Amino acid sequence: MNILLCSAGRRVKLVQYFQEGLRKIGGKVIAADCDPTAPALHFADIKETVPRITHPDYIASIKQLCKKHQVQAILSLIDPELSLLAQFKEDFAKEQINVIVSSAEVIDICFDKYLTHTFLRKHDIPTVATYLHLQDIITRLEHNELQFPLIVKPRKGSASIGISFVHSLEELLALWKADGEVIAQPLMEGDEYGVDCYVDLIHHQPVNIFCKRKIRMRAGETDKSVAVFDDTLFQLIEKLVKVLEPIGPIDIDCFKTNEGYVISEINPRFGGGYPHAHEAGQNFISKLINNLRGMANQSEIGNYPDGSVMIKFDNVMMLNASSIEKVLK
Repeated sequence: MNILLCSAGRRVKLVQYFQEGLRKIGGKVIAADCDPTAPALHFADIKETVPRITHPDYIASIKQLCKKHQVQAILSLIDPELSLLAQFKEDFAKEQINVIVSSAEVIDICFDKYLTHTFLRKHDIPTVATYLHLQDIITRLEHNELQFPLIVKPRKGSASIGISFVHSLEELLALWKADGEVIAQPLMEGDEYGVDCYVDLIHHQPVNIFCKRKIRMRAGETDKSVAVFDDTLFQLIEKLVKVLEPIGPIDIDCFKTNEGYVISEINPRFGGGYPHAHEAGQNFISKLINNLRGMANQSEIGNYPDGSVMIKFDNVMMLNASSIEKVLK
C-alpha cells in the first residue's frame, strides 16, 4: 500500500509516522509539493515536485503520480487543497484511489469561518462570536455588546495569515474590506486548546480524541502543549462530529472560558500539533491504514496519559544544489 501526501511542506514528522506504519505492510510514502525545497519531500520514500494547486494541470499531475507509484490513498496537508480534492474524490475512486477528505459541504463549512460559526450556532454548539457585517459590529460597539480589542482575519484563511488585532474604530475602518472577505471576532480570554480527532472511514464514529492545552504558538501551529484529559471536551467533540459528519483526521481549536469550552476553528485534516497525540499513543496512522485495508477501528478516546508535554524544535539539512536549480535561479 502506497500513500501520497500532497502539499507536504514542513510536515517531516508526519511523513516519518506514515513510513513507520506502512513499512510494516511493505508500503511507501510519496510526498509531493510545488516547492522542491519543502523539507518533508526529502524524508519521504519517493519525492515529487508538482505544479501549484491553482495550476490547471494540477489534478492531472496528481493522477499521473498515482498511476506511476501505484498509490492507493491521497491526503492533503493544507486547507486550500481540501476543497479541490473533494471535487475530484469520485474521479479518483473510479481508479481505486481513496482520497481521504470529507465531503465538499463539510470542507466548505470548515474553511469559511463565518459558515463555521453559523453551523455551530444552528446545532447549539458553543462557538466564538463571529461578525461579517461592519455596521453590525459598529452597532454592537455603540451598545457595549462588543468591546475592543477585536481580531480581524480573512473569512477563508489558514496558518494565522492576515490576522490583525484592532484596538479602535479607526483601525477597524482602515482594515475592513467591503467584499465580505474578512470577519471580526472578540479577543478571547482564557486558555486555548487543540483537539486531534480521528473519525473512522468505515463506521464514521470518532475513535480517537486527544486534547491538549496550548502553551505556545508559532506561525499558526502549536509549538508547545500539555495533554489534558477532560470528559466535557470529549463530549463536545463527539457532538460536533455527530452533526458535522467529517471523516478521517480532524483538528479543532477551542477556548476554555468562564462559561465553558467554545469552538473557534475546525480543520478537517491532520493538524500541526498532531505529533503530540501520536507520541502519546493516539496513533491515527494505524487507524487510517486499518480502514484502507477494510478493517473498522474500535474507540481509544481518552486512552493517553494526562500531563505529557510536547515541544517542537528546529533542525537543518543540506540539499544538492543541482536538484533545486530552478529555485536558485
